[in-house]
Parts: sequence; structure tokens; C-alpha cells
Amino acid sequence: MKGSGFKVFLTLFFLGMTVWYLIPSGQQYLINREKSSLTEEQQATYDRENLAHMRNISEKALHLGLDLLGGMHVTLEVRVETLIRELATDIDEAFEEVLAATIVQIQTGDGSIISTFVDEFESRDPNARLSRYFRNEGAGINRRSSNAEVAAYLQVEADDAVNRAISIIRDRVDRYGVTEPSIQKQGTRRIIVELPGIDDPDRIRGLLKGTARLEFRLMIDPAENVRTLQRVIAYYEDTVDSTEVGADADTTFDVNALLDPTATSSGNKLLDVMRPSGQGVIFGQVVENDTAAVNLLLGERAVIDLIPRGISFMYTSAPVGETVDGFEVYNLLGVRDEIELTGDVITDARVDFDPLTNVPEVSMTMNSEGARTWARLTGANVGNQVAIVLDGVVYSYPNVLQRINGGRSNITNLDSQAEAQDVVTVLKSGALPAPVEIVQESTVGPSLGRASIKAGLNSVIFGLMAVALFMIFYYRTSGVIANLALVLNLIFILGILAGFNATLTLPGIAGIVLTIGMAVDANVLIFERIREEQSTGKTLKASIEGGYAKALSAIFDANITTFFVGVILYSFGVGPIQGFAVTLMAGILSSMFTAIIFTRIIMDYMVIEKKMTVSFG
Repeated sequence: MKGSGFKVFLTLFFLGMTVWYLIPSGQQYLINREKSSLTEEQQATYDRENLAHMRNISEKALHLGLDLLGGMHVTLEVRVETLIRELATDIDEAFEEVLAATIVQIQTGDGSIISTFVDEFESRDPNARLSRYFRNEGAGINRRSSNAEVAAYLQVEADDAVNRAISIIRDRVDRYGVTEPSIQKQGTRRIIVELPGIDDPDRIRGLLKGTARLEFRLMIDPAENVRTLQRVIAYYEDTVDSTEVGADADTTFDVNALLDPTATSSGNKLLDVMRPSGQGVIFGQVVENDTAAVNLLLGERAVIDLIPRGISFMYTSAPVGETVDGFEVYNLLGVRDEIELTGDVITDARVDFDPLTNVPEVSMTMNSEGARTWARLTGANVGNQVAIVLDGVVYSYPNVLQRINGGRSNITNLDSQAEAQDVVTVLKSGALPAPVEIVQESTVGPSLGRASIKAGLNSVIFGLMAVALFMIFYYRTSGVIANLALVLNLIFILGILAGFNATLTLPGIAGIVLTIGMAVDANVLIFERIREEQSTGKTLKASIEGGYAKALSAIFDANITTFFVGVILYSFGVGPIQGFAVTLMAGILSSMFTAIIFTRIIMDYMVIEKKMTVSFG
């Protein structure tokens, strides 16, 4: 075809690239089809034997979105108010009142917590200075700093906390192995996470929310634990005046009767929801559905006065091995508030197994500073117990038998290897700068995803058939050429999505359906121009040349403006909007190429090379 060599080269080149990028998607389809005929055991064996090959194909294949593949959509909120409290170097009742009022105000919206906090603070006393509560010489915040300077410092810290939270969550999700996760910031403190293909939502929730705050603390003295338990239970005895036992333990009180696990509560509120222990550092045992009630009772001001200063109560991560009415039972331990060592000193963590029991555990290695502190801590507390606390839960509280050198420690009492791996994941990815809370969650099941795929494919097929029949009916031979371009256009769209590692979503399929209608628009403009040229008496060859030349400007104007709309949707939209925009832009580019280049090649071949007559309706 004289003069069309470059056009043919471009078409073959892009077609080859498209096929190359779509090959992994075809391979993945064949693998899934083969696995569907296997039993679950055979599928597990197949996955183990072909893990590397399947992972390589999955990374290169066309990815399906959450609405097609199934998975989780989670909205997380970074608790910036907790960060504000942690940044404060001095806290009093007025500070707590301002922070509490701020929390109430921001619960109804996504406004800036920092601005609300500062406004609330100044509204109570315009002359008060925030520098009273916040000092950071490294950031230039001291007693002379203005409220505006302190507010700017807090805003920088809050923004950095949200950005670091996004980075840490992305690292955790990547370590989990989710294909094409979507993690985006929304507003000032929220994070949108979309995880396709998730089959264990509970495990994902733990990974997303875990702050990875690892702490090493000393435990309560056993004798002190018994005395505290005695005083607290006595406070809730209906027949005992709590004011008489508030200061010191009553040595005439029957401790053994008090700690009898078979004893009934006799109207005692605490014994109704907690079984007292008093053994070692165990304060009591609580059924999981009673933990909130126990926390409320132990949080009363009068009870707090009965508990030794510097002591808190924490639950164990693992249940004690028995159930009550189907609910697990957990130990409640007395732990000292002072943090002796934090997870910042951990340089490495890995899953290990106890050589005797083969139970999974997490082995941790500390840096030189942590190793020195750990050696000093264990050396000074031989015979005592040390709590290893992760995110406010005690994972283990071993007895210190001897001084431990080298900076090694283990986290035990893990339920499974998966839990151990999750602990390693959060430790390696780092601690979240502030706690995060799941404020919204939705799960799309695989069956719903398959239904969406089927509905999307049907819409594409029916739309393609309707357009194809109309083009053949109205434009005859040239309509067939336009239909060939339409099929090539669909192939190009999928190839572009696969080549750029884009994700095909349900709105993306809607974009393909829309593209089907738009794809023939350029051909309609060209064919109508050719018919106008023919009406002036020009030859078929001259009419084709004139039609393509005169339709070109209108095609460019219409498609470029629509492409800019797609760019805007992609830039400012999130999730489904971006999926629609990506498909729309890919469809515009491919439809322009097939309409202007591919159909012209076919026209020139038929008219110039084969001297055939092409009908335009």
C-alpha cells in the first residue's frame, strides 16, 4: 500500500504491544480456570508449587478493582487529638476541658482539629498562651512563642502524622501481599483504603489499626497485687463502708474468703463481672463480653484512689483456655505505668518457633542502646516479671531468671503463625504516629464481584452489538470497516490499562461502554464528510481524501475537550471516579487512532489497491 507504510507500521506496533501486555491476563485466566476444577487441597498444592510463577503473572496481568474482584473498603481516621495530648509537655484540667470540647465539635465534620482546638482555647481566655502547654526547643517553641506559632507547629505535626500513617499503612498492606491496593488521603485526617481480593477481614483490621507501640514494663509486686485486690473488692461490698478501707488495707479482712473463686458476689458489682485471682501479678479473670463493665468499675475515682500510684491494669492477648457461655476468658494483670523500654530500639523482628513446643513466637533484636538498657533492666529485676506490651495488650510477662545481654527478647503467647507474622509486619513497618480508628467499612464478596463482572461484560457485548448493527445498516460497507475499528479499539483499551498497571473497575466498564458509542462518532463524522464530497461529483478516492481532511479538526476538538474532562476527573476524583476517568482517557486515545489511522488504511487498501467500491450508505 503505497504511502501507508508508516501507518501500517504504527498499527502493527501498537497491536503487538497490546497483545504483549495482555498475555499475562490470558495466562491468569487459564490458571484460574484450571484451579476451579481442583479440590481445595489440590489448589493449595498447586499454589505452593507455582507460587513464584503465579505472583509474576498476577503483577503483570490486568488488575480488577474492589467492586469486581471483591474485598474491603475501609475509612480510617487518625486520632489527632491523641497526638495533641502526647505533644503537650504540661497538662491540666483546663487543657483537658478544651480538648474534650474540641473532640465534640469535630465529631460532626472533617474540619481541622488544630484550628478548632486553638479557637476553643482562645475563646475561653483570649490572653491565654498555648506555649504554657507546648514546648519544643528543636521546633523553636518555648514560653515566648505566640499562639499562632504554636498552632503552626501543631498543624505541621498533625499533617506529618497523617502522611506517615499513610506510608506505614501502605508498607503493612504491601507486606501482607494485597494486589493493587488503593490508599488515599481524604480531608485533613482520614485515609481511604481499598483492598481487592481480601479473604480475612479480621486480620486486615488488626494490621490497619495496630499502632505497633511496643513497650517493656515491670509488673506489680504480687503482695501489693493481693492488697489492692482486697481493697477494691471490699469497696464494692454492700456491707462494707468504702470510706473505711480507702486508705490502707484492712488486715483483719478475710483475704482467703475474698479470693475464693467459687464465692458468689453477694451483691458485689465487681465480682459479678470478674473472678478474682490474686495469684502473682494476675488481678482477676474476665470474660471478654464483661471487659467494658470491669474497665468502668475500675475507672471510678474512688477506686482509682485505692490502686497504688503508677499501676494500671491490662488484659492478656491470649485467653486462659476456657470459655463461659461461649466467650473467651482473659487474665487482667497489674502493670506499672513507667515504660522502661520502647519499640524504637528494635532493629529486626522475625517469626521463630519454640524449639521444645514448636509454637510460633516473635524474636526481636535491639540496637546497642536498647541492648544496654535491656541488660540493665533485667539485671536489676532478677526474680521479677517484665511485661511485653504491644498496643496496650500484654503478650507475655516472663520471669527474669538472669541478666540478658545482647539485646534479644521474644514475644510469646501467639495464637498462630499468621498472628506472629502480623506482629512482625507492624514492628518492621514502624509505629503509627497516632492511633487510627476504623470509622467506616464495607466488604464486597467474591460472588457479588463475579455478578458485577458478568453484568459489565453483558453491557459491553450488548452495546457493541447494537452499535455494530446500526453502523452496518446505515453505512453498509464502510460500517463494517468502522466495526473492525471498534473491535480493535476495545483491544487497545485493555492493552493500555494493562500496560500502565491500571485497575479495571465497574465504573471503568461503564467508561468502556461509553467509549463504544463515542468510538464510532469519529467515523460518523468522516463518513458524512465523504458523502458530502461525493455529492459534489468527486471520485471515490478524492472524496475519501477530502472527507478525512475536513473531518479531522472536528474530531480533534470533540475528543480533546472530552480528554481534558477525563484529566480533571482523575485529578480531583477518588476511587470509582478515577477508574472511570482512566478508561475514558484510554478509550479516547485509542478511538482517535483507530478512526483516523486504521480505517484509512483499510479504505486505501480497498479503493486504491483492490479498486473496490466502498458504500457509505
